[in-house]
Amino acid sequence: MKTITSNRELFRQILVDYNITQAESAALICKQTQRPCSVRAIRSWLNDPDKPSSRECPDWALAALNNALGIHSKGS
Repeated sequence: MKTITSNRELFRQILVDYNITQAESAALICKQTQRPCSVRAIRSWLNDPDKPSSRECPDWALAALNNALGIHSKGS
């Protein structure tokens, strides 16, 4: 069994598990943080790490999406 370790993989898994689109996730993050979050940013976080447009998925974005969806970490 593969262990999910990167924010990219965790973010992608949340989209699948909760059946939400990249646009919906951007809207949820915007609402949670009260700051802009574009679909383009989401795509860059989910993009293949070898692509020039790829960006590391920040901890704050993953935390905001988790909070918006009511997902609590195991430590909570």
